Amino acid sequence: MKPTKLPFVLALSAVLAGAPFTGQALANAPQQGTAEMPKTHEEWVQYLSNFTQNADMLVDPRKFVAALSAVTEPQFAVAALSAMMNPNLYMQSVATLMDPRAYANYARTMDPKTLTDWTQALMDPQFYTALTYIFADPNKIYRWLLAPLDPKVMSLALNMLNPNIYLRWGTAGFDPRLWSMLSAGLNPNWYAGWMNAVTNPGSYGPAVGGWMQSPYGGAVAPYPMPGMPAYPSMLPMPTPRP
Repeated sequence: MKPTKLPFVLALSAVLAGAPFTGQALANAPQQGTAEMPKTHEEWVQYLSNFTQNADMLVDPRKFVAALSAVTEPQFAVAALSAMMNPNLYMQSVATLMDPRAYANYARTMDPKTLTDWTQALMDPQFYTALTYIFADPNKIYRWLLAPLDPKVMSLALNMLNPNIYLRWGTAGFDPRLWSMLSAGLNPNWYAGWMNAVTNPGSYGPAVGGWMQSPYGGAVAPYPMPGMPAYPSMLPMPTPRP
């Protein structure tokens, strides 16, 4: 079977499954899984707002297609807007941005292997087939047309009248976790953690990481990495009474 004659859904399934962009991989796509990727819209919001892991979609073209497929769903827009009404999302996101592991997350994009993977994907017709299916899927278009009638959308609009939302924002400045995060720059161990991330070969891909290996054997001695303040998972927004 020629790859150009496969249905769009098989092409997208192969991309989401992490299989190569080939006809044989597309034929075997339904048998492969995507356990490492988020499964719910709420998990996708957390994944994309986490700067210690959201660069995976820039390194792997298949994960990019998976993320693009998720963010173009109407339910993702509802979940993202609901999360943006909670100040915890911003504190969690900024905390991950200040985490030294954020450097390692984006440093992998400089590895030549990343350029090779993207070059191979851009030269593969099945990559464009998957992108076309994401935007041309009639079922997704139908879901967007019915989105205004979704009770979740109405509940999200009514939450703007909920005083608890404004109370959370008003008290966010008194949260000790916020002040702990803002004072991280006064801790010398925080800078040591960033120096460790920059000099550690494990922060980079296989090619660049190999260049940073010590000529006398072993890697550069790492600095201790400090821990960042932990934040609880996003709490569901309260539903207003009818």
